[in-house]
Amino acid sequence: MAATATAEQAQAIIEDQSLVEEQLWEELEKEDIPSYIRESRLEALKKQSQEYHAMKEKQHGEYSLLEDEKTFLDLTTSVKLCVVHFFHPDFRRCAVVDTHLEKLAKQYFETKFARISVETAKFLVAKLKVQVLPAIFCFKKGIVVDKIVGFEELGNTDDFRTEVLERRLARSGTIEMAEDEDPNKKTIFGMERRNKNQADSSDEDDD
Repeated sequence: MAATATAEQAQAIIEDQSLVEEQLWEELEKEDIPSYIRESRLEALKKQSQEYHAMKEKQHGEYSLLEDEKTFLDLTTSVKLCVVHFFHPDFRRCAVVDTHLEKLAKQYFETKFARISVETAKFLVAKLKVQVLPAIFCFKKGIVVDKIVGFEELGNTDDFRTEVLERRLARSGTIEMAEDEDPNKKTIFGMERRNKNQADSSDEDDD
C-alpha cells in the first residue's frame, strides 16, 4: 500500500489539481527524469484525483457516525480500507478512543474511519461477538482483518498517545505510517526537499 495522504493534502488535489500538477512539474524538472516517466506520474496524479473525489463522497477524512446497521454494511463493503469503532455513549473509554480516531481520520485520508453505537447495532454486536468496549474493527474490502478490544494493547491506560493506536492500526494493514522524517524536508508527493544550506554543504563535501 502506498503512503497515504492527509485529508488536507487530498483536498488540495481534489480542489486544485492544476496547481498540484504545476508543483509536480517543478519537482520533476529538478531531477534528471525522462519525459515518459514524468507523463506517467501526471497520469497517476489524475487517477489519484478521481479516486479522492470518490473517497470524499464517502466522507473520507472525517470520523463519521453510522446511524444504523445498513449504513455500516454499505460502508464496509464499498471502501477498500475501513476502521470502525463500536461504542457506547456512556462509556468514558469509548470517548477516549473517539478523540484519537478523529485525529487519525484527518491524517489517513485513504482509510475510512467511522463509529457505530452498540445500542443501534445489536445484530452486528452478536455477529461480531462484541463483548468488551471499546472495540475497534479493521476491515479490508468488507472483511474483518483485525480488532482491538479494550485498552490492553494500548498500554492499559486512559492516557495513551494517539501514536500508540496509530502503530497498532498500522500492524493491521489498514493504515501505513509515514516515514519518520522532518515534514519540512518533503513535498506533498513525498520527495525529499533540500534547502540551500544543505545543497551548499553537500557541494563543499564533494570538493
